Amino acid sequence: MGTIIAGIAALFNTLKDCCFQSSNYIVSFEGAISSLALEVAQLKNKSEDINRQIEAAKRDELNPKQEVLGWLKSVEDLALEAENINASYRRMFKCLCNFPINLCSSYPLRSRAEAALTAAADLKKAGEFVNVADNLDVDRVREMPNPKTVGMDTTLEALLGHARDDDVSIIGIHGMGGIGKTALLRRFNNNLAEKELDNLDVVIYVDLPIEYKVEELQRSLFDPLKLTWKDEEPQRNRAGRLFRVLSKMRFLLLLDNVWEPLNCQVVGIPLPQPPSKSKIVFATRIEEVCSRMGAEKIIKLECLSEEEAWDLFRFNAKLDLAGTNPWILDLARALVQQCDGLPAALITMAQAMASKRTIEEWRHVLAIMEEAPFRLPGMEENVYHPLKLSYDRLSGTLRTCASYFALVQEGRWLSKYYVRHLWIGEGCIGDFERLVDATDKSSYLFGMLLGASLIQRIDGEYLKMHPMVRSMILWMECDCGKKESKWLTGEGHCLAEAPGTEKWRIAERISLGWNNIALLPDEPRCPDLIYLNLRNNHPLKNIPDAFFSHMPCLRVLDLQQTFIEELPSGIGNLSQLRLLDLTGTRIASLPREIQALVNLRFLGMPSTTHLRNIPGDVIHCLHQLQLLDMYDSYSGWRVVGALQLDGEGILLDEVESLKKLKFLGITMSSLTTLRRFCESQRLAEAVYRLQIEGCGGLASLHIPSTYCLGESMKQTIRIRLHAMPDLEEVIIGGDLHVLNALSCLGNLELSALPKAKIIWKNRCLENLVELEIEDCNAIDRLMKLENNATHSTETIIVFPILTKIVLRKLPELESLSDGDQVIAFPSLQTMEVMNCPKLKKLTLVAENLTEIRCDREWWDELDWSDERTLSFQELFKQAD
Repeated sequence: MGTIIAGIAALFNTLKDCCFQSSNYIVSFEGAISSLALEVAQLKNKSEDINRQIEAAKRDELNPKQEVLGWLKSVEDLALEAENINASYRRMFKCLCNFPINLCSSYPLRSRAEAALTAAADLKKAGEFVNVADNLDVDRVREMPNPKTVGMDTTLEALLGHARDDDVSIIGIHGMGGIGKTALLRRFNNNLAEKELDNLDVVIYVDLPIEYKVEELQRSLFDPLKLTWKDEEPQRNRAGRLFRVLSKMRFLLLLDNVWEPLNCQVVGIPLPQPPSKSKIVFATRIEEVCSRMGAEKIIKLECLSEEEAWDLFRFNAKLDLAGTNPWILDLARALVQQCDGLPAALITMAQAMASKRTIEEWRHVLAIMEEAPFRLPGMEENVYHPLKLSYDRLSGTLRTCASYFALVQEGRWLSKYYVRHLWIGEGCIGDFERLVDATDKSSYLFGMLLGASLIQRIDGEYLKMHPMVRSMILWMECDCGKKESKWLTGEGHCLAEAPGTEKWRIAERISLGWNNIALLPDEPRCPDLIYLNLRNNHPLKNIPDAFFSHMPCLRVLDLQQTFIEELPSGIGNLSQLRLLDLTGTRIASLPREIQALVNLRFLGMPSTTHLRNIPGDVIHCLHQLQLLDMYDSYSGWRVVGALQLDGEGILLDEVESLKKLKFLGITMSSLTTLRRFCESQRLAEAVYRLQIEGCGGLASLHIPSTYCLGESMKQTIRIRLHAMPDLEEVIIGGDLHVLNALSCLGNLELSALPKAKIIWKNRCLENLVELEIEDCNAIDRLMKLENNATHSTETIIVFPILTKIVLRKLPELESLSDGDQVIAFPSLQTMEVMNCPKLKKLTLVAENLTEIRCDREWWDELDWSDERTLSFQELFKQAD
């Protein structure tokens, strides 16, 4: 019996444990089902949010990402599986106390529920999307047709480097027409097409028309982005769509032919903000556009080098060096030089010559290229018309300014000061209060022409125009080659005779400088002539009396460096003349008729050393005169009440009466007139260049000083002391009250002063750039340094920014120092020494000196045992 009871008890315990485990199983199973329902509900909410984002992206014409669509499908499938699991679970519980009919059959269902829970957790993690849509169907990059390019590898690498820099977002490329900006952009575009675009979603190339409309640019962007164009859609809405699409992409926008700064906001282009993979790269002819569009990096394209140009020409002309006649190769080289490195001209010429086989053909084409390039095939279309676009966009004033570079000989450098004077004469620079105002205006005009790539800067003083730009302007101003005599240009053509009078009849501008013309037409009729340049015709000694009788519109007359000995009385017919340049001529007197030139702004007579007579009241009548240059010229001025030994000369008061005078170059030969000149506030403020010569009885001259050469000379840049036989001392800085005077003086020249020595007392003339001393027999040291000025220091700085010293014909010069005191020139770069036989040591401090120009014989005889002299041993340069 006990055994039976024990067995029943054991069975009871077993059943109890089984029911307890089943109860726990059922509870945990129900928890899994509930958790699954909760997870699926959260995933459904997330999928609804993502579907709303997708709908919004579709309105922006973006495409949902496949991974997002796949995730949504997985959520949908999981939700269906959860519903099936839940339904199966509910069907099991139909027995008493909600126990399943078949407990064993519930295990697979629970496994499905647990697997669904794991899938739900994975979907929650995978559902964190940065972007649910993009535009991966766009044309990521379209390859552009591009001919062979030469000499662009370095520039292309620089451009690629900037494009890889996340801190650079906008890049500007500028250069003259035909120089290869489009070729560079296309090579850059194609370079990207050949490589993986891992860092970019799209590259868009747009060639802008000159006068583009915003709608046209938007359409150019819609196409590669595969956006739907709707004609009825407002421009602002299209801009909004573009902005939303591009803002979500890493884009590279290449804009070619940009003439005006682009308003990206109006178009709908987002401006990339560094750091960013997105970039805007644009090409323009106008440098200012680069800055106005906010370019962080600017690339300027230059013309090809001589060898690069030769390679490009040979390739396009199909020239075989080994099999081509050497004479033809020489002619080809000459053609290449005419193109001056401009790729458009080189390619055009090369293609035109590819079929030419004879020397005669090549020689004929070269002659045409030198005289009238527009006659060559392809030149107008491929070279002139692209360059003409830049010229057409200039204002009338700027076109006139540019014309002066086209009138001179091909390749000639022009001084900015010379051009400024021409512009004043032409009227491009109107009335001005101070010469610095005219200088600033001319600098602005130069900047505009440089920025438009119509002229090129050589250095701080000289500029030039590219031959092809020059040729284009001449062609255009001559009615596209139909009226070649409209602008007669023969400068530097070795002409012995002037063109016939029939060519003068329709001429508006005539440039015949740098020739050998001796005779001019007797009475040319030039009703439209504005500009006449006869400079540097040395054989020209006489101008016919009636030569100026029929030139009613002439404004600019350049006769400088001709050997004319007088002006004809007919000069008085030029009532519209604004500029008359007689520099370096041999005229001995001015005709009285010059007083009729009531519109004259500029009268240049520097270095007219033969000029002795100017009739009274002539200069007084030139009421519009702004610039009068008589430096190293006439010096016979009279002062009221002073006795003039030769009884000749005009009153200095005549110059003082010129109310508009702003620039004065003048020569003084007596102490009386010099003091009277310096006492005149008007004249002292206007003087730009001053030469003092003669001045008998003057033994000592202070620069600056209270009574002379003082504070009123605010724009004087050059002073020359010349041929003063009585002058014994030139004292620099002797007057403590005027140490700040002559603050603009940059050049001091002492010449033909047989008794003079230089004494330096105080710090002054600290802006002096060039010191020239010549033919001064008494100078034995560069300058004497007075102890009260130097405080007995061993080394002293005299002129801190002096860059050049010229020492010529100084027979007694022995030292560049003053005893134990050594002079230091911290900015000195060039020293010229000629005919200084006693100078054997270079005892000065000049750490930045780069050359000493001298004769080899003198150089070899220097005392190279001297330590300071030895430090300059590598700086020899043979003097010209």
